[in-house]
Amino acid sequence: MASFVYNIWKQKLALGDSIWDVAPASGDTMKLALVEAVLSDPDVDDVNTALGSNEYGPTDPYTRTAVSGQSAILDDTNNRAKLDATDTTVSAIAADGSDKVEGLLLYHDVDGNDSNAIPIAFFDLATAFYGNSSNVTFVWDSTGVITLT
Repeated sequence: MASFVYNIWKQKLALGDSIWDVAPASGDTMKLALVEAVLSDPDVDDVNTALGSNEYGPTDPYTRTAVSGQSAILDDTNNRAKLDATDTTVSAIAADGSDKVEGLLLYHDVDGNDSNAIPIAFFDLATAFYGNSSNVTFVWDSTGVITLT
């Protein structure tokens, strides 16, 4: 389901500087940001740069949401590991003029500062949508959020 996984997260994961299946420390969370454009650069190193001016709603029509229930599932048969999480609901996504939600940025928030946050993956939504003050649940693919091969 991921359009791409950021290279910086691959490195941080390999070095043990980013986690997936561990209870996060205080202020250390996996989160989703809504994006009003299709992102295409897997080489950026922080969320501030990844989002640029593309975060949905510069007037704060939603709150970034923590992702929970992370798990790592070993698949020996297919020589891979699947990283999964609980489906994630973003509450009360307000309208933002003519802007649509085009994608999701999954990131590791280490201290609340986007300049230090590690982008994990960008998900290009199959169908973009307009906010209308409703809650939206993002259902992760049945094969997991990210597959490591």
